[in-house]
Amino acid sequence: MVIHSEFLDALTPSSIRSITAKIRDKAAEGVQVTSFAGGLPSKEFFPIEDIRRINDQIFDEEGGEAIQYAASDGYDPLRKYLVEFMKRYQVTGIDYKNILITSGAQQGLSYLSKGLITSGSVVVVENPSYPGALDTFRAYGARTVGVEMDDDGMKMDQLERVLQENRGRVPFIYTIADFQNPTGRSMSVERRKQLVELAEKYDTFVVEDGPYSLISFNGTVMPAIKSFDKYGRVIYSGSTSKTIAPGLRTGWLIADHESITKLVYLKMRDDLQVNNIAQRQVYHYMKDCDFDGHLKTVIDVYRRRRDLMAKCVKETFPEGTRVVMPDGGLFMWLELPEGVDTLEMFDYVFQKNIAYVPGGFFSPDGSGKNTMRLNFSTSSEEEIQKCIPILGQMICQYLTAHS
Repeated sequence: MVIHSEFLDALTPSSIRSITAKIRDKAAEGVQVTSFAGGLPSKEFFPIEDIRRINDQIFDEEGGEAIQYAASDGYDPLRKYLVEFMKRYQVTGIDYKNILITSGAQQGLSYLSKGLITSGSVVVVENPSYPGALDTFRAYGARTVGVEMDDDGMKMDQLERVLQENRGRVPFIYTIADFQNPTGRSMSVERRKQLVELAEKYDTFVVEDGPYSLISFNGTVMPAIKSFDKYGRVIYSGSTSKTIAPGLRTGWLIADHESITKLVYLKMRDDLQVNNIAQRQVYHYMKDCDFDGHLKTVIDVYRRRRDLMAKCVKETFPEGTRVVMPDGGLFMWLELPEGVDTLEMFDYVFQKNIAYVPGGFFSPDGSGKNTMRLNFSTSSEEEIQKCIPILGQMICQYLTAHS
């Protein structure tokens, strides 16, 4: 007996998961695939030995309390530490009751969607944007409307037009302001301030998703949009998935006390609490270990991989390819010559066991067919040096065959 409902029947696998499935199928056949498609940090830098030691410390100090039921709003020492941690982003004036610990940032997006989206809602997003967020907003019944970006982030004049056209129907504006997924762009400080003012003017909220903010190649950590929030309009979403390890599934939301209380009620009805051990692992690692040294090591490696990937793309991809050079994060965004459809091209390239993500997957309106996202964090310099030229060669061959 198959369960049917309007909600369940509307759900489909994410676009990137569909590519992952193709890669897994080949792997099951014993074929080695070089994937530039993932959104993963490099597992070679996960702090395994530190986490192993922290586990022993946790059980030595807390015993069974560490695996007991616990508060739905999160582990208080972690929440209190995050108050200090958020000063890196110039977010001040908060206390630990402004923070809800979530099972990764994705759960936070789900709670906000469940709590804020109603029939007829329009969620305004960057175009392109993170497919996991787009899928979540749509699953709760929202229509997503994209705002174009340039190298300073979301265009504020276009955003205001969208807000005017949909006045009263926009529960929130969703943005990844730092090293955006998928483009790697960052929003300028001036636009961050303008975004807060527009949210106040049009009586809506901003959901600021900040998983990549500390992975800055020039050492600059931008002030969060939340740091300019004079009106209580910005809800900040943080995560340790890209800075420590995604399998720990530890994220957080920052909002006013009343909103956090309401979100806690949602969590009580969902999964009761975040994994107790994981919260303690994150707390002790951030507080007691060399978090900054770990981050510097990761950043240095990712910067070298980005530089090498950009060099290989510029040398081997078709004339007219534009590289959006990221100053941090995990991704490089490419705009190929007009007329190329990177989704149609995928299977042709995949003959060489090389994968990327077609850019149309990131668009709320299906645009960007000539774009693609490449991940540089998980491939070694040797793999990049070898496989990016092959990818470029395959694209050139495809264009010649389809010209």
